[in-house]
Amino acid sequence: MSATTASSFTPTRWTLVLRALPESDEGRAALTELCEAYYQPVFVFLRRMGFAEDTARDHAHSFFAHLLQRGFPGADPARGRFRSYLLGAVKYFVGDVLDHERREKRGGGAEHESIDPSDDRSPALALDDPGAPAMPEVFDHEWAVAVMNRAVNTVGGQHTMERFATLRPWLMGDAVASQAVSAQALGMSEAAFKVAVHRIRKQFREALRHEVAQTVEADADIDDELRYLCSALVQ
Repeated sequence: MSATTASSFTPTRWTLVLRALPESDEGRAALTELCEAYYQPVFVFLRRMGFAEDTARDHAHSFFAHLLQRGFPGADPARGRFRSYLLGAVKYFVGDVLDHERREKRGGGAEHESIDPSDDRSPALALDDPGAPAMPEVFDHEWAVAVMNRAVNTVGGQHTMERFATLRPWLMGDAVASQAVSAQALGMSEAAFKVAVHRIRKQFREALRHEVAQTVEADADIDDELRYLCSALVQ
């Protein structure tokens, strides 16, 4: 699939999720894609909350299974980005998990309630290491990495494996070889290689905008979200 400007992709996955019931094909497809795309930020967040790796994976699967079944109760794009909603929903989920564990220790069972990040019971976030990044910053960093990786994978799908492997370092800014050497590896002139680098960077920018567009309500929000994503990557 070729990358295209974000304005061509309306409605977005986020707006599809909000307006479509999880039981509908449209809504469930959007839910599934969002859950698959952002599993890693949720898993890392749960690990930083202190859960063991296997437990964190189990909780992440349970969290997304709940979303796939129930959708996003109380979600409102006017109140923030999708990443903010997802973080609030995870916090609420963790609160339910901890409440359930405490009640089990006291000998009583407890039913989990619906995930609703607007509820005041969302637990405060704390780290054992006061010098470590704040938990929301950890989540947003992992979110930004996930978005970047999806954009990179989209661009990679537009090139042969060998071509992308040679061009990718120039895309990510970590090239070691000279452009002359890289061009020779692809059987290109150095001038043609410069053009190829320019084109793949353009493809990446478009793919990144497309990914960001899937989790905001309007095109007008894309540039702000991109700026925040870049700042989150260096946290």
